[in-house]
Amino acid sequence: MSDRSGTEIRQRIDILPVRLSEAERAILEARVEKTGYSRAALARYGLCETPLPSRAVPRPTVDHAAVALLLGELGKIGGNINQAQKHINAGHPQWHVWEEAARTLIEMRTLCMKALGREPKSGPPPADNSEL
Repeated sequence: MSDRSGTEIRQRIDILPVRLSEAERAILEARVEKTGYSRAALARYGLCETPLPSRAVPRPTVDHAAVALLLGELGKIGGNINQAQKHINAGHPQWHVWEEAARTLIEMRTLCMKALGREPKSGPPPADNSEL
């Protein structure tokens, strides 16, 4: 094994700064998003006709609408927990508030799964809550 670190044994050592217009940057970012290749791989391909790597790095897509809904659900949970704690401190536990918080957590989990492109499991959560 070599005593040199990974950066010392790399063959590509020169860094080429490039100025882009907003339109050029948008085109580059769209290609990165579409193909999954890095900016550097696309630049080498375009400038030197270097073959693209055999496999692009998988990048998860983000469903911005689902994330916005998720953030809204998080806010609801915080409000529900504060309400429940206020009632408990006053000596009047109201379980419907906790049930509403649990329902909101389940909805939030479903939104997370959808945002990740996965199909949420249907039915009630498991008894041990390991999947929440």
